[in-house]
Amino acid sequence: MTSNAKVKCLCACLGLMLSASFLGGCASLSWQSVGGDLPVLDQESMRSDTPQAVDQELQKRFAKKEAAAQAMFSHDGDGRLVLHHKYGTTVLPDQPQRVVVIGLEDPMVALGAPMVAAHDRPDSYLHQALSAQGVDNIYINDSTNTINLEQVQAEKPDLIILRDSYDRNAYVALSKIAPVAAFDLQDAETALLAMAITLGQPERGAERLRQYYDVVKQARLAIKSRIGNSSVALVRVLKKEIRLYPYPGNAINKFMYDLLNLYPPPLAVAMGSSKNMALSLEAIPDFQCDYILVSCGYGLSSGENNNAAQRRYESLQADPLWQHVPAVREGHVKEVDSVVWNSHGIIAKEAVIKELRDWLAP
Repeated sequence: MTSNAKVKCLCACLGLMLSASFLGGCASLSWQSVGGDLPVLDQESMRSDTPQAVDQELQKRFAKKEAAAQAMFSHDGDGRLVLHHKYGTTVLPDQPQRVVVIGLEDPMVALGAPMVAAHDRPDSYLHQALSAQGVDNIYINDSTNTINLEQVQAEKPDLIILRDSYDRNAYVALSKIAPVAAFDLQDAETALLAMAITLGQPERGAERLRQYYDVVKQARLAIKSRIGNSSVALVRVLKKEIRLYPYPGNAINKFMYDLLNLYPPPLAVAMGSSKNMALSLEAIPDFQCDYILVSCGYGLSSGENNNAAQRRYESLQADPLWQHVPAVREGHVKEVDSVVWNSHGIIAKEAVIKELRDWLAP
């Protein structure tokens, strides 16, 4: 490792040690040294994976998510339900009948909630479910993230449910058509509960979240009984870089360490919450990992970039440095569907958890 790399690594370690108590859902952090450079989690500090311990952990998590969802609502002077969201507040209609959904199709399908229109694509993992409901498609220009407002208006909605990753201009324009309820899909569990409240179905939201937690529990018990604290990491290959998703994780891989209690490799721990996830070739010899998931490419509409990413991965596979990684040597590398793995929402997460269980605990 170069001297600059060592300095960067030391800084990452110091930053992580100073913030060791910040992650409520994951293991407490204590440190051992690997080669004098990289920190690792003390395996004794990992959470228990007994059925009773997992039940208790998920019950606490449910209560926390339920409280967060309920805190998003209040009532106005007329007793009407008011949602507080990223863009401001929205007075919600009582029992909406014509709901248009943009960007939050996953939790809507998970809830089994009816909608008249949504954004759909033939190659989406939700396409079959949306088609079965006879949901009209709202066109969105993927390159500009522009919503076809005329299509939305033609549906005559009494409520629009919007992912809050769109800019304020989109929210303002949609608000001229119907009340807009906006939610953060990256916090999929809270969004599910809050959307259920918005639709007047809070019990259904709670039931569906418990179903999700049961999927989590069964997968966690199966995986941990098979691989114990062997390290697992998610790598994403893009056109111009290779990313190692860090511990404690971002919205894409956090569930691996947060919900499934998987053990991270030292290099992922050293990266911490850094926004720079690039995995340089010189860092690959430090990538000591037992199991690696590889997500290769971008979104549904990025055909040429996806092809370039695939070529980059093929080049990586032929590199002697990559072949030196323990998981690669042992054949413990699995390429996954980048579309589903990069998606947020209960259905997407259930799909990738099932994939992990089928691979690690067949």
